[in-house]
Amino acid sequence: MRLVPHFTSIASFVSSYPDVIESVFENVLLVCEEQGLLGNELFAIDGCKMSSNAAKERSGTLDELSQKREKIQRQIKHCMKEHKRLGRRKPKDRERKDQVEQAIDTLGKHFEKIDKFLKTAAPRMGQAKKPKEVKSNITDNESGKMLTSKGTIQGYNGVAAVDKKH
Repeated sequence: MRLVPHFTSIASFVSSYPDVIESVFENVLLVCEEQGLLGNELFAIDGCKMSSNAAKERSGTLDELSQKREKIQRQIKHCMKEHKRLGRRKPKDRERKDQVEQAIDTLGKHFEKIDKFLKTAAPRMGQAKKPKEVKSNITDNESGKMLTSKGTIQGYNGVAAVDKKH
């Protein structure tokens, strides 16, 4: 399980050691200056939300993902029954039979991904005073669902640093 400090813990740490933090920040600026990254007129740091390649649809608590896996398993069984029924019919049903075979293959791959994830994953716990499980993501479990001004994204919190030159 990956532990991440709550922002209030970081703020408390920073406010408890103002001289040390000032020194660290000065050193960061000196390194940026040595690298030619500062324009000497403006320097700003802010948080930003960045999208990941992970699919929002592949997120859920372990219980929700388990329910998705069961639903897919039911869909696979339904498709297999239809495929068997179509096998006894005339060749004109071949196109539909091919579609059902493709659906079984696609559902099977999705089922395997969820099943493999559930066999190895531990619940991701939030950072609140009374931690509760937060949603995991099958394709990128380090990312999270975040609200933005343009809706919900699956991504990361980042830090952007800019100046007038860059």
